[in-house]
Amino acid sequence: MAVLIVDAQVHIWTAGKASPHHSLGRPEPYTADALLAEMREAGVDCALLAPPGWDPGGNKASLEAAGTAPDRFAVTGDVNWMAAPDPERIRNWLTQPGMYGLRLNFNSAEKQAHLAGDGLDWIWREAAAANIPVMLLLPGGVPLAERLAQRFPGLKLCVDHLGIPRGAKNAAAFEHLPQVLRLARYPNVSVKAGGLPTYSTIDAFPHPSLHGYFRQVFEAFGPERIFWASDITRMSCSYRDVVTFITEGIPWLTSADKRLIMGEAVCKWLNWSPQRAAQPRAAAQQ
Repeated sequence: MAVLIVDAQVHIWTAGKASPHHSLGRPEPYTADALLAEMREAGVDCALLAPPGWDPGGNKASLEAAGTAPDRFAVTGDVNWMAAPDPERIRNWLTQPGMYGLRLNFNSAEKQAHLAGDGLDWIWREAAAANIPVMLLLPGGVPLAERLAQRFPGLKLCVDHLGIPRGAKNAAAFEHLPQVLRLARYPNVSVKAGGLPTYSTIDAFPHPSLHGYFRQVFEAFGPERIFWASDITRMSCSYRDVVTFITEGIPWLTSADKRLIMGEAVCKWLNWSPQRAAQPRAAAQQ
């Protein structure tokens, strides 16, 4: 059976200037058309678009891409959580065509401080009630995700990039791994294995130095709660190499494991069926 390959995190943008590590050898801006061309070459079927903070248009470009190609794209969108509380916006979040979840950025100590209190409870409360999946970028802040999982057991959480601290490589990138493994006890928590090849500077593809760390995550969470992602604009290797790191590079994964990690699990978590999403567009063209 063919593996449906769904990239659980890619950034596209039509305006603004990307951070230097997000434009490695790729056009700037990086549009949906540029991404589709790379996906075809790498054998990637679908992608979740995570609007980057540097695009002043916010979620607009990603939602437009999902509207044009609902069989290829879905959006996990951003919301300005520093603005005044707006529970109704979260309540109605999934009514936006192409929107399937939230992806919130807490990539600094200052931002993570907001997770330590209850000032953002309006988001977690409404997301849990509306069954909105939430992806969290919180490098080095994994204990904060555990706090949320404990306080809101009905909230579907995914920790991006395994919570790896920014700039960490090789063994240093996984010193916090026991914190990640603790999260596996919470059934509402999953993890995103995003851009893994970039964390190795000591060996070449298929990066055997990373396999032991990945196996610990696999044994803790199982393939149903691990989502593969490329974060391709941050990769210096080819898109195909990021795909085959999982599909060909780790010999102990079964075919069933690969199907889940490479796409089926995240589609189920988001309640996204690319084929079903494409039906309204197909009907409109008849």
